[in-house]
Amino acid sequence: MDIFYIKAVSLGNLEKVLISHDGAGPGSGWFLDKIVIKHKEGEEAHEVVFPCDRWLDEYQDDGKTERELTANKHGSSVKTFLKGKSCFSTTVFYTIVFAV
Repeated sequence: MDIFYIKAVSLGNLEKVLISHDGAGPGSGWFLDKIVIKHKEGEEAHEVVFPCDRWLDEYQDDGKTERELTANKHGSSVKTFLKGKSCFSTTVFYTIVFAV
């Protein structure tokens, strides 16, 4: 599992993500189970799941190294209210989890 933390402006409701790699080097392909994006805006925390369950590898599966993933609309998107207020009203902290 790889986890990335990004500070950015709000991207609004996320519906799709595009993930790819350049295929450089031997053994550069990898299997992606899902991408989970967690973010906090104001007092709300959100989690959006983008299932994949495919290879990003030119020698595995269908040979593609790029995938466009759509958010899971069937119960995996979670909205929770948090206590406290963010001191960054227009800045959002995203946690991106790649489950490989």
